[in-house]
Amino acid sequence: MNRHQLVQIGRIVLSFLFIFGAISKLISMPFFDGMVAELFLGKDYFDNPSGMFWVQWLTRILVAAELVIGIALLQSKWFKNIVVPATLITLVLFTIHLFYEGFRQENGFIEGNCGCFGDVLPMTNLESIIKNIIGMALGIYVWLKYQKEDQFGSWVSPTLIGLVTLFTLNFGIKSYVSSATPAVVEDLAIIIDSIPFIDTIPVPDIEEITVKDLIEAERTDKEENSIPTPTSDIDQPEEIVTETPVVTKTPSDKTIELLNTYAPALQSLNLSSSTKLICLFSMTCSHCQEVYRDLSAMKASGKLPNIYLVNYGSEYEQNYFFTQAGNSEDPHTLIEDFTSFKRMLEGKTYPRLLYIKNGKTLKEWDVDSYDRASFMKYYGIEKLEEKKEGGLQLELNSGDSPW
Repeated sequence: MNRHQLVQIGRIVLSFLFIFGAISKLISMPFFDGMVAELFLGKDYFDNPSGMFWVQWLTRILVAAELVIGIALLQSKWFKNIVVPATLITLVLFTIHLFYEGFRQENGFIEGNCGCFGDVLPMTNLESIIKNIIGMALGIYVWLKYQKEDQFGSWVSPTLIGLVTLFTLNFGIKSYVSSATPAVVEDLAIIIDSIPFIDTIPVPDIEEITVKDLIEAERTDKEENSIPTPTSDIDQPEEIVTETPVVTKTPSDKTIELLNTYAPALQSLNLSSSTKLICLFSMTCSHCQEVYRDLSAMKASGKLPNIYLVNYGSEYEQNYFFTQAGNSEDPHTLIEDFTSFKRMLEGKTYPRLLYIKNGKTLKEWDVDSYDRASFMKYYGIEKLEEKKEGGLQLELNSGDSPW
């Protein structure tokens, strides 16, 4: 392989890393916002709305700059004087930051997610440092060996950008195939199949059939097929029609049924006769991580009910979630099917918290209604206990600030 080919390969690899990193952050901006906010504002960054405003500006500038560098590496104007030096400076600054994060936290090099590729492809600080060192070596080689004849054809830049974009977006594809069907629909299908006159009824979709429709159809069938009987002057007793009582399920019943159907592990909790705080979390959601940090700190009060987590994501993402939330692992079950998780949310947005007592949902919160102060007030918790940085000591913090 000659010098010309090596220089072009080096440029393509560097461009891929920058464009992939920019688009990965772009499609997981809440996660990236949370990482940068925690760095500059601390763990309670959601309590600082003005700071969050400027953090969001900063994260978008970083993503735009990364994307510009990735595209500039595929063209030739000011390549040696500006583009390659800017690439190397960016890699050096990011690497310094990674070393800082690695030394600042316990196991900081081998745990957590550096955020280089958002939450699309989690990498530890050590893995990202190795990636950056390889990138710097390629950048130095390209800078030293680049010549004017190493230019790309006009088709290379748009083609590579399109392929990298498609490659990155593929990480966000979720499965919509559900392996389970709600039990209530199966029961309704069995009832319909057992009715003898069902063939005479114009049947709509199964989800549109109600008990009222079936009773009305039965009456119509009896009237059309009945044989007239002779009448007499003697008054006939009125026919008493007895309708089968319809049991209406409450919202709590439906919620518990969905939880038991799509998270079978919850059946062992017997939610109809116990008290639990069921938390539905997405493993790559920064809001979910913040809420779970709060719950972990509130448990010391002894006023929270037993917590059970229904986690959506992969095993790797779950390990990262618990690490970010302080390694406070409560009993949990992992759901990898996106459709099942969405059905349990019942149209709400995660995080979703359900306070269930003896089969009744007494209170629930989601991302729009959760507020740390009001949540603590509901359970009568006056102080929030949190771990100090780098130690196991506890300090008391007020819960007055909203999340």
